[in-house]
Amino acid sequence: MTHPADRPQPAPVPLSALLPAPCVPEAPDGFYDYEDTLALTVRIAPYPGMAANDVVTVHWRTPDGLHKEPLRVPGHRVGAAVTVRMAGPYLSSATTVVHYEVEYVTGGTAVSEPLTLNDR
Repeated sequence: MTHPADRPQPAPVPLSALLPAPCVPEAPDGFYDYEDTLALTVRIAPYPGMAANDVVTVHWRTPDGLHKEPLRVPGHRVGAAVTVRMAGPYLSSATTVVHYEVEYVTGGTAVSEPLTLNDR
């Protein structure tokens, strides 16, 4: 039996460009109705070099501050979108900027383009 440490590991992913911005299905045009919205879904498409145990951290910035939501990618979700629900106190009637950061299990980090959300 091969020990996990003896298996070849993938090479770190080159980090020369920003990853694509996340999307929020409830705000496809960048706008949502703050008064009628209980939660928003941040969806991150599969990214180059995605691997089990990568850590994806969603950064959600409003005028009230920054909230970070780290998520570990489970092995069975490699190649699938990563999603997180942002609700309640994290929603704002003011401009909100969302981006994510990937800490690759193989080493290195990458950051996404930002997505700006506004109340209608």
